[in-house]
Amino acid sequence: MATVKLYFDKRRTKKNGTFPLKLKLFHLEHAAYISLGRSFKESQWNDKDKKVRSSFPNSGMVNASIRKALSNATTLIAENQNEIQNLSPSELKDLIHRKLYGDEPKSIKASTFFFKYTEEQIDRLRIAKRIGTADSYKQTLTSFEKFLDYTDIPLSKINLKFILDYEAECKGNGMKVNSIGVYLRTLRAIVNRAINDGILSRDKYAFNNYSIKSEKTAKRAISKEEIQKIVALKLKPDTRLWHSLNYFIFMFHLRGMNYIDLAYLKFENLVEGRVEYRRIKTGKLYSVKLTEKAQAIIDFYIKDRNYKANEYVFPILPKELRNDIEKERTKFKDKRKYFNKDLKKIAKLCDIDVNLTTYVTRHTWASLAKFAGIAPAIIGESLGHSDLKTTQTYLANFENEELDDANDLIVG
Repeated sequence: MATVKLYFDKRRTKKNGTFPLKLKLFHLEHAAYISLGRSFKESQWNDKDKKVRSSFPNSGMVNASIRKALSNATTLIAENQNEIQNLSPSELKDLIHRKLYGDEPKSIKASTFFFKYTEEQIDRLRIAKRIGTADSYKQTLTSFEKFLDYTDIPLSKINLKFILDYEAECKGNGMKVNSIGVYLRTLRAIVNRAINDGILSRDKYAFNNYSIKSEKTAKRAISKEEIQKIVALKLKPDTRLWHSLNYFIFMFHLRGMNYIDLAYLKFENLVEGRVEYRRIKTGKLYSVKLTEKAQAIIDFYIKDRNYKANEYVFPILPKELRNDIEKERTKFKDKRKYFNKDLKKIAKLCDIDVNLTTYVTRHTWASLAKFAGIAPAIIGESLGHSDLKTTQTYLANFENEELDDANDLIVG
């Protein structure tokens, strides 16, 4: 257990005949000293009572100041015993110094430790209503909590060895390379935030000599014939499976629209025969012409409805959750789970031997575009997540008319 006490340092006298008063920190069998910025002559200091003598000018105020410094250091140690066991004596000394002299962070709880800092970032993201990113941070935090046996560590301990040890344990537990990569990318984002917040130094950046690994995944695209089977499938109207079929077809006709963007699509996003929306994941603006099939689907959901501009087009998310974004996002996850179950049923009914999911529309659109001879600058050369990001960057360089022509060629 770390301890701290007042120490009148008589090892070396100053030129004016005084000795400095310090805090003596004892931690992990090592001593460290923190200056209190005060010095006294031996005759002015009562070492037995640990205070200046009453004859010293303003002795009452001076003693109160000294006691406050000792109290602040003692309180910091008492309130953070679990975290302190992972600190070196020099790191603990630095934290106490910051606490005493008002530098940020003022305590261990203020953004110095990995778990606590990440929780702060999660709260910040939720306030900004970036619920998806907050959930990603939370999942990453849970993974590292298990790895560290729920013992928090200073952010400064996140180094190359830490990353390699985490990677090795994940592989040993059978975690896939791409799943490890997701957690490490989030860790990298957290470390970058800490550097930007002035908590970590860039010269000790943990990812300087480490490249996050990835591997090719199984193909998610299906053929144009299989897409045609799905479009031609006849189901009982107004059933859940029938609605799921409509959603899948609409997403495909909107250049592989993401399911979350479909769920949050509002009537105000329908503008003169086009769908104009910002993708929730990236914030990128999309403007896509409605094909005949997509327009027919929209017409069905508009029919006999007195709607407002800010209402959702598709009956996926309940109206009563509109003012609670976290509950709404939780409900969305449930809806996505059932949607994927419905897609598996649809694949079986169409005799399609593939794991049909919400991602298939985007991958299929890109794959069919490639085989249709669409310019690689529009659709990219491959279908991985990083490649999809590159694809969207290329798409931004083309006029809507060119993209509309490409979409007509693919879905027609």
